[in-house]
Formats: sequence, C-alpha cells, structure tokens
Amino acid sequence: MMKRFLILSALISLSIFSSDKIGRLPVYKIAVEAVPATEEGIVLRDFIKEQIQSTSRGTISLPLKESESGNWEFDKEGNPTLETVANIKRYTDTDKLVLISTEDGQAVISFVDVLHRKLEYRNSLPDSLSKTLVSDFLGFLDKKNIYLALSETGSGSNAQLKINSLKPTYVAGEPIRFEIESAEDNYVYVVLVPENQKGEPILLFPNQIQNDNFVRKGDRVTIPDKRISFKASSVPSKDRIRAFASREEWKEFQLRGKKEDSFYRLLPPAVTGTKTTARSMTVVPNTLTASIEQSPVMEWEYQILSR
Repeated sequence: MMKRFLILSALISLSIFSSDKIGRLPVYKIAVEAVPATEEGIVLRDFIKEQIQSTSRGTISLPLKESESGNWEFDKEGNPTLETVANIKRYTDTDKLVLISTEDGQAVISFVDVLHRKLEYRNSLPDSLSKTLVSDFLGFLDKKNIYLALSETGSGSNAQLKINSLKPTYVAGEPIRFEIESAEDNYVYVVLVPENQKGEPILLFPNQIQNDNFVRKGDRVTIPDKRISFKASSVPSKDRIRAFASREEWKEFQLRGKKEDSFYRLLPPAVTGTKTTARSMTVVPNTLTASIEQSPVMEWEYQILSR
C-alpha cells in the first residue's frame, strides 16, 4: 500500500489557503450495535460506547430500531453483500458503524465505513479476552482519528510556512519535489493527503533520510531529499500537501515505516505497540490530536495527469 502512494499523480491548479476548521474536534459520529443483541453482546456494546464517549474518541449516534435484524456479511476485500448494503443505508446520520457479536465463546468487533460501505476493521478473541479486544480496537480508532486530524484540522496564521517549486500540474512519472520555508523557528510536519481521503495520509517530512524536522527561521528545506524517489503516478488524481508548523515536537506520536519505505506513518503509541497495557484504553484522544489541531497549517493542492 505504501508504494502505491509514493508514486503520485496530479491534474490541477495550485491553491493555497489556511485551514478554516478552527476548533473542530477530529472525531467521527459512530453508531455501536450488538448484532444479534445477545446479553453478552449488549454488555460489550455498552462498554465500548462508554469507552468511546468518555475519552472523546467519537460522538455516539442513537441506535436504530431492530438494528440487529438481517445479515451483516462482507467478502475478503471488505465489500458488503446486497443485504448488508441495505442495512448500512439505514445509518443516514453516521460516519462509522461498530458491530458487536458474541457467539460460540468468541467476541467479534467489526468497524464499517458507512459512507463508502466498506469493512475497515475486524478482529475476534475469546470472550475472556474481550477487554484486550476492545483495547486493540480503540488503538485502531485512535489511528483513524489522527488521520482525520491530519486531513481536516489545523488553525492559526497562514504566514508561518511558505512553499516553493510545487507546480500546479504533474504528469505520470514526473518527479515531485518542493521547498518549505518557515517564517519562525518551528518543528515542521509535511503530510500528503490523497484525493478524497481514499488512502491514509503519508508523512513526507520528517522521513527516514531527513529525520530532523526542526526548521529555523528563513531556512529552506527541500522535500523530499534528492536521495528519495517521489514521483507522479499514472492514475489521475487531485492530492493535497499539508504543512504544520509547531513550536513543540509532536512527542505523543510514533513514526513508523518499513525498511524499504522512504516515508513514515504518524501513529499513536497504542498502534505501534509502545503502550500495550490496559492504560492505553484510558488515553484521551483529545490530547493525542490536540497538537495537530493547535498547529498553524498551510495547504497546497495539485493535480496529476496521465500521459
């Protein structure tokens, strides 16, 4: 998946603007249902709802009547059956759907993207390990909230950062390289946001070659380093570059990437395994994403054309 996004594409006019989503909490509206509504499933459902709500990991939608009826089935790619599509369509005021089932001594949690009608997460463990299962799911939800914050939040002045050499349009296979200049001493985080959020944001800077992202006033940094390949793909798209300027390092996040990859992912500790105890269930994601929300952000949009 990573290599797919390292080869980029773009077909557009360049636009520059600061975020207008100041103060927006980067969480989803989530429905949590027990299907079928067994006694054990309802207990687990209520526990998950309490965990999401008490830690501000999301806002809880009201349950639907008879939501436990019908089949909830997905293929190996996460695509729903026709009957499942009909069930999903009933959730008109919901971003995500959590399905809880407890059968044959197993607890199962499924996480569905309602808008795109896609299964994003599914995991199961014996009933005796249901809290461990919930902890794993909440770590996944933390990651989703971070990616939402990277894609849609940010505040402050649009004068903090300047970009140079990013063109309005690119063609397939063309190298993409630009400069970032900071008006003040800042930690700078530069993120690629794929078109329509079809893929997860990728941290372009810092990266495995340029791991020092403290940029002093007036300094110019070329992104990516010339030793890293960053090219337009053959698929036309409209992507965004988002650059955050922060006085403080984002220490609450973990950088993770494979050895063969040039760029990192920005993940919460619970996902990277640095905090696997039950305490990870009590981390308030509000604090996880606060540094993203409070950092001034600049955004540049470009399009990629196929040859």
